[in-house]
Amino acid sequence: MYFWGMKGSNYLWRMCCGALYIIMCMTTHAQSYSYNTKFTISKKNFVDSIPIEFDNDQIYIRATIRGKNYRFCLDTGSSQGIVYSSSDFPYTKKLGTITSHDANGHTSKIEVVQYPDFQIGDLMVRGYPGSYIPSSQRHTAFDAVIGFDLFNKGLTAKIDVENSVLVLTDNYKYFDFEPGYSTKYRLVRWVPNIKVGIYHYCIDEARFDTGSRRLYEMSRKSWQTFMEQFPDFQTQVEGVGYGRRSIGTFGAEKPGEVAFLWLDAVQWDFFTFHDYHTLTTQGNSRIGAGILNYGNIIINPRRKELIFQPFDDTMSCYVSNEQTDIAFLPMNGRPMVALIWEKSEQYADGLREGDTILSVDGTPILSFQQFLNYPFVNERKHRFLVRGKDGTTRMVESVR
Repeated sequence: MYFWGMKGSNYLWRMCCGALYIIMCMTTHAQSYSYNTKFTISKKNFVDSIPIEFDNDQIYIRATIRGKNYRFCLDTGSSQGIVYSSSDFPYTKKLGTITSHDANGHTSKIEVVQYPDFQIGDLMVRGYPGSYIPSSQRHTAFDAVIGFDLFNKGLTAKIDVENSVLVLTDNYKYFDFEPGYSTKYRLVRWVPNIKVGIYHYCIDEARFDTGSRRLYEMSRKSWQTFMEQFPDFQTQVEGVGYGRRSIGTFGAEKPGEVAFLWLDAVQWDFFTFHDYHTLTTQGNSRIGAGILNYGNIIINPRRKELIFQPFDDTMSCYVSNEQTDIAFLPMNGRPMVALIWEKSEQYADGLREGDTILSVDGTPILSFQQFLNYPFVNERKHRFLVRGKDGTTRMVESVR
């Protein structure tokens, strides 16, 4: 029988520790993922005009993968790409897991996957990462998301909805002589946040989030702060209700108090949006893609700067939009009244927060998507069979 001496024991110990270290490193690499912008762009010293669509207050980019066309949503409120499990988007491999936060404050540990090489304009993007989000609902408007990491990589861009292009360049001085209203941003969880003026001395920090459709929405926390610090802010409040209206990456926001706001002004640098209706949200305050109805946006990551270029050469505009009276969200697959204003026509007709829509004009509604696609007629009253929170059903005639 052979016995190990001290020298042999130390050697065996070092070998075991080395093997254990390699295994731990491999396991750590397989299980965790840290935010990075190591994906590559096929060109340097370039300026490229990439076709975009601005549809229903969302920005879409056409991409090509192995000769097949895909549609990406450009979401500056997402730190990196997003792939939904309900999509048939062909990601190539899993990179690990990451702790992710959505706009409503929900947190979840999710997988990160790598996109296949894709072409946008004349550029080939390789090794691009995206969060893999479990979802039972098919996103029919787009196949995947491109996040703000496209710009955190150092690429300067102009979202030019007038000419339907995203001008992308690695020259951060390219737009230096273009006019506009400039504001600095700071990165919070790798996405841009800016300061906007709300009613006199009220300053709100809002996420620049083109994944959100509204021009501006205020967080409930900011609203409460303004109400406490500025008594006159009450003049900006039309009413208060209870419910929710926003869906983030990990689901709907929590039910709570919602304020219906009629703001005299929302100010970006020295440019003012007058007469604006909006609501509070349980998540972050947001400046959304709705701002692109009034001008283009330049993103300069080297200077952490956003520039708004109004379509007409003025210092202000009137929005004069209508207030959101009612909001529906999917609940157990069916449409539910998630929020309703007590001053609304629908409330007077008998709809209430928590009502689930069972049928419209005698047609059973079996899914939220079916409800969205129903051929409602403007200004016409439809017959809704609803089930209330108490489980009882009733018929309500109301305009949708």
